[in-house]
Amino acid sequence: MATVSPPKIWLAAVLGIFLQPFVFLYVGRPRLFWSYLVVALVVAAMDWYLGWGLHLLLSLICPLHACWVIRRSKRMLARPWYSRVWMVVGFYLGLMLSILLVRALCYEPYAIPSASMHPGLVEGDVVVVQKWGFAQSALYGYALPAAAELSPTRMQRGKVYVFYPPDTDALYVKRLLALPGDVIALTEQGVVLNGKNLTRRQAGESETLRTFVEQAGDQTYQVQYRKDAPAQAIRTFKIPEGHYFFLGDNRDNSDDSRHWGSVQAERIVGEVVAVVPN
Repeated sequence: MATVSPPKIWLAAVLGIFLQPFVFLYVGRPRLFWSYLVVALVVAAMDWYLGWGLHLLLSLICPLHACWVIRRSKRMLARPWYSRVWMVVGFYLGLMLSILLVRALCYEPYAIPSASMHPGLVEGDVVVVQKWGFAQSALYGYALPAAAELSPTRMQRGKVYVFYPPDTDALYVKRLLALPGDVIALTEQGVVLNGKNLTRRQAGESETLRTFVEQAGDQTYQVQYRKDAPAQAIRTFKIPEGHYFFLGDNRDNSDDSRHWGSVQAERIVGEVVAVVPN
């Protein structure tokens, strides 16, 4: 069912400022809506990644363009059902809710804040975390009620995960090295897991660092050690049931399970499945 009432310029201006691409549904221009929506999503990703604030330009361009479309319309055109104001607002709220649900339950990006995962992940890198099938839900870094029990098959030694450490509300990104029931020891020769040294070979050396290629499970990755790091006593950990032991790849500069212990399954948010370099 169509409506013949023409769009109002003042209302188009308001919708363009606050709802941006959705104003073009109000003025009956769906092609412009889809074009601007793609641009808005790209801009939102760039703003999140680079902090440029480009969305402010869309808040200016969209209302101006929509008002220009209205002024150019020389005759009263029948506008489709979706151009009603309440439908436009409903579409906008539906999209926002969909984005929140995807971020809360499926995938969410996180920025790496520290050097604890050098050399593989550096400050400013963005990791995409797969969240379904994990017990702990989070949204924009805030913990939500646990959604389900964590299946042990989700946890694979050598992969990188996002989680909340014990008694901490900040999200951490570390590599999983020990599973429930494992015994892990940290020595000057590397990591000993259940009595066997993890396979590693030296990959590089600088004035201050040594880099090694290490293998845990099916995963191969790089770790680094400081040459001037003081010798540490051998430390051995037995991982209790329902807990997991995480280490940073920057072994001499990482706040991890060596300091605050293993992590409960229900505090694990998800697995890192993609990395966007800084």
